[in-house]
Amino acid sequence: MSHDSSYKKFFSRADMVESLVRDFISKDLAERLDFKTLELLPTVFQNQEQAERRSDLIWQVKGYNGQLFWVAILLEFQSTIDRLMVFRLLEYTALLLRQTFEQQADKGELLLPKVLPIVLYNGANPWNAVLSLRDAQFSEPQLREFDDLHFKYHLIDIRHLEESLVDKAKGISAWIFRFERAANVQEMERLWKVMFRALRNPAYENLRQEIIIWLETCVLPVRKISGAKIVVERLKEEEKMTVVTPEMDDWTLPYINQGIKQGRAEGERIGRNEGRIEGERIGEAKGIAAKAAQVIRQMIAEGFEDNLIARLVSVPLSEVKKLRP
Repeated sequence: MSHDSSYKKFFSRADMVESLVRDFISKDLAERLDFKTLELLPTVFQNQEQAERRSDLIWQVKGYNGQLFWVAILLEFQSTIDRLMVFRLLEYTALLLRQTFEQQADKGELLLPKVLPIVLYNGANPWNAVLSLRDAQFSEPQLREFDDLHFKYHLIDIRHLEESLVDKAKGISAWIFRFERAANVQEMERLWKVMFRALRNPAYENLRQEIIIWLETCVLPVRKISGAKIVVERLKEEEKMTVVTPEMDDWTLPYINQGIKQGRAEGERIGRNEGRIEGERIGEAKGIAAKAAQVIRQMIAEGFEDNLIARLVSVPLSEVKKLRP
């Protein structure tokens, strides 16, 4: 499976497109769009010479509150730098608008979409092609006779995004970017464990499997990371063996609940001698602490970082450090 075909599969999911716009393009724009109306459009166009032009993916989405606008999200996936990208996207945009205009001509209406061109690039070198027509033109002279077409596309240079931007992202598209940016198999394994719990809902089962295939066939071979085959087999085994249910609102909850039950049982025993209510309180606290410690030790053994453990288990960082061997 190629990089392009993998990304087409990922971003053929409406929830993936929503998270991309919300986390990496514009939260303000995302708030104005009704992502429940997302719909895939045909990606093949005919120009005036009847030559076929094909973009990667095009989505349409309508605005909220009956606003009279809709947006065409035009996605292109690149693993190499294309110096002519601005012209390719300009051509696709013009063909899309022309096609829409022709379809509306018989209806006596004209409601052309706003077009949002986005390039997702995962190459090792930073993207250095121009992002707009203005960048490709001479800046002088500034003459009023020239009304330049201010066409521009949005670039997401995955391997060179600001760390803070990826860290803050909450949507599912960010998980793809995190794997692209991982430096070694240990980091990929840690990412998988955290991602699996974040995407534990059965609705994401196919996506998790697609990510494994993508890692195995696209990311690891290209990156030439040592131990790649081993990590893929581990991920496959974990995917097969882990039972996930929608009721698991917090993956640590079953452990903590078990500790509470054990604590209450211990509390009842203490309560017979020292007062039932106080005994239950003391026993419950002991049970929670003991079980939390067990969860922390397990996470340490699986390679989780201290800061992440403290946040997931809701304990002070100092308590995590005490339990590390």
